[in-house]
Amino acid sequence: MINTAENSIYDESVTRARPRMGIVHKVAWGFLLLMIFLIPWGEGVYDGLAKVVAMPTLGLCLVMLVLEGTHRSFSLFNLFAVMLGAWYLVGIWWTPTPEYSTNILQTYIMLILMSLMFTYLINNEYKFRGAYQAYVLGSLMATGVIFSNYLNGIEGPYYNRYTVENIETDNMAILLAFGIPMGVWLYTQARHWSVKLLNLAAVPIIFYGIFLTGTRTGLVCGAIGMMYLAFTQRKASFNLKIVYTGVVIGLAVAVVSLAPKASVERIFSIGEAVASGDLNHREVIWKHALSVWADSPILGGGTGSLGNTINQYHINFEWAHNSYVQILSENGIIGLLIYLLMIFSLMYYAMQCQIETKFFLFTLWFTIFISQMTLHSQNLKEVWFVWSVIGAHGYYYSKKTAWQRQLNARSS
Repeated sequence: MINTAENSIYDESVTRARPRMGIVHKVAWGFLLLMIFLIPWGEGVYDGLAKVVAMPTLGLCLVMLVLEGTHRSFSLFNLFAVMLGAWYLVGIWWTPTPEYSTNILQTYIMLILMSLMFTYLINNEYKFRGAYQAYVLGSLMATGVIFSNYLNGIEGPYYNRYTVENIETDNMAILLAFGIPMGVWLYTQARHWSVKLLNLAAVPIIFYGIFLTGTRTGLVCGAIGMMYLAFTQRKASFNLKIVYTGVVIGLAVAVVSLAPKASVERIFSIGEAVASGDLNHREVIWKHALSVWADSPILGGGTGSLGNTINQYHINFEWAHNSYVQILSENGIIGLLIYLLMIFSLMYYAMQCQIETKFFLFTLWFTIFISQMTLHSQNLKEVWFVWSVIGAHGYYYSKKTAWQRQLNARSS
């Protein structure tokens, strides 16, 4: 039997409406939206600004727990995230760099707390739309900052590449790439033409921002978002698809024409980099990181240990430029297994959603999964935000799909 009171949150007449929120809840939600808006560009104003906003949001969540109690939307993702933090703590015991590793551990504890905060506050359709819209607006702001830097000749730490100050150039491209599928999903969900237009226009603008970063991995991840846009239009008429194709080709030409030549050349050198197997010397780092891992395959070298342990090979890197190799070398098979269980648990919930939601969540998931093959983004708040909303979104919609099936079975 269907519990009407419990499942009314999945009713279409309720899901699009703003939920009732107390004063503390409203303030916490406002702070969270501000934090999400700042994630793609706020570091340029003040290094760590998004984290500063996260602190009162976490505090307000604790007040909400006392006043309103918890909810039951925590998923396997949250469980494995806590387990991962516990394993990082254990890894401090045998690390050769305890002071540095303690700082790394503090970062992960903060990320895990934020993931719990995201899950706690973003738990219905109204809030999903609000969170994604805040991120898309933040991505547009970031693109504006990058474009301003380009016009004023303010380059990032790498020659002829542009980013927001205090955000590493490669990471900047991935942050922007998240905004593309979010903008597409908001376009498909919006009812007012102005909201549709805003989010549809955001897609090529953000893609242009990726070109300005000159990041090859960013191009691949941005292309995944563009394929999701094409998927959403699969039911359009043949004539409309021809129009779409023409518009896409025109925009692609405009993006390439307006981007700096050096950035375009670097982005389109991706085929050469893959064919040579060089990947900007990443394979050298991976080779030595795996050699270090072989010395302690189960436990790894210890949390935050990679930079110290590969010094014997005269490789001056603290990060492996591959999240999976990084975790494997530092936290062993156990750490990597927990991490993979954490991220693949998200697929479990996504698989139970309806096809439109499923492909949106898959797009976000693959954007991170592929980017982490060449980037060490496992310790970025931006990535944990996206992991968290995939978990919350998938959990919610999997429950909604199950509820609708129950209704259909009952009516038949």
